[in-house]
Amino acid sequence: MSVNAVSNQNDTNPAGEPEIMASAGGSSSSAESTSSAGGNASTIKNDFMTLMLASIQNQDPTNPIDSNEFVTQMAQISQVESLEMMRANQAMSMIMMENLGIVQSAQLIGKSAMVPASEFEIDAEAIDGKIYLENAAEELSLEITDETGEVVATINLGAQEPGDVAFIIDPEALDLPPGEYQVKAKGSAGEETLTADTFIKAPIEKVHFISASGVMMAELGNGLGTVSVLDISEVS
Repeated sequence: MSVNAVSNQNDTNPAGEPEIMASAGGSSSSAESTSSAGGNASTIKNDFMTLMLASIQNQDPTNPIDSNEFVTQMAQISQVESLEMMRANQAMSMIMMENLGIVQSAQLIGKSAMVPASEFEIDAEAIDGKIYLENAAEELSLEITDETGEVVATINLGAQEPGDVAFIIDPEALDLPPGEYQVKAKGSAGEETLTADTFIKAPIEKVHFISASGVMMAELGNGLGTVSVLDISEVS
């Protein structure tokens, strides 16, 4: 938004009378010098007042400056100043929300989160998980494969209704050595093959905030890595 003040309404500019040109958008040479001096609405407003007073003092008495134009341009500068203050307040609010989010998320450390996952690491402890079914399944199973892609264990879950189906991967019962594994849910309803998402539970080890995206991230155990807290389906 450009803000221009008319210095005089004569066709020619009397000697010694300054020409007023103030811009909030930086499109004129005078605005560029103003921007280099400060570049904000307060600086522009002060410069405008200085130029306005100089123009009034040097105006042609026979053809005085229209004060209404100064009032209009002053109102425009005030609008720019108000917008600048609003942006500053919004930035402060974002900082406060970020700090509040960090404090609240710190309470998650030490708890366990259930997140969408198909890859995990196992040691000696059993791992809880679930399968989400959109439709009922006459037969449902969970295949566990090792790093080479070989199926090393299958958990048969039988017929299941739509919704969450819990499972436990017990390395001792399934004779699984420590390492990296993958899980895949397989279901069927008649001749139709069903697909379903798998979720793995893991302890929350660390929480941090990414300022650039405004997203809170959680670092999980069991080899699940870092995920957005928005992906956590449940915490226990």
